[in-house]
Amino acid sequence: MHLHVCTRQLGIDLAGSITSKETGSKDFVLRSPGIRVRHWARICSSLPRKQGPKGLDLVVPARFSSSSDTEIMIEGGTKVNWKELLKLDEDDDDEMENNADEEEVEAMKIISSASSVIKVSEEDVNDFSYFVITGLGSVKRGARVDAILKVLLPVVKIVAKNQSDDKERAQMAVELRDKREVMKQQRKEQNEAEKLNKGFLFTEGE
Repeated sequence: MHLHVCTRQLGIDLAGSITSKETGSKDFVLRSPGIRVRHWARICSSLPRKQGPKGLDLVVPARFSSSSDTEIMIEGGTKVNWKELLKLDEDDDDEMENNADEEEVEAMKIISSASSVIKVSEEDVNDFSYFVITGLGSVKRGARVDAILKVLLPVVKIVAKNQSDDKERAQMAVELRDKREVMKQQRKEQNEAEKLNKGFLFTEGE
């Protein structure tokens, strides 16, 4: 149940083990189509060491960056120049981003649901952003959920806090706007009252 909450919080729609064709190593991947470098930078910058949890890597396809023709891999547990990565992200052409998002919407229409996927393959994840948990193959089968939660929970806590902060800021903005509207109306009424007192109230057409 905890793992389900974590995957939903991070927008993960597919998870499973993949054996690399090149190295033969077995990694656990979690596809998260909506995550981008800027999202991950904000999350990791809020973690104690300003870096992703060790053992949790993020791979973002090249199609989401106009500044790179190769996928961006952010390795967990290592120091990262977030400003540089964010600059690459910010420099992306808006049109390219829109095209990529439209392409993703179309692609999402034909993606099979996780319940119907028998075995996750590289084809299922390569076109989308995804997390990689390394070394999970060496963990005993009964302890794998705990191992996954160990790397995901710190991230999920930050995401939940950021969402709570964003919601609070949005509510404060609405309250501030409402107060300004009330003050504006009060000033208007006050001005009209002053005109009445000074005998400067004119009816329409005068």
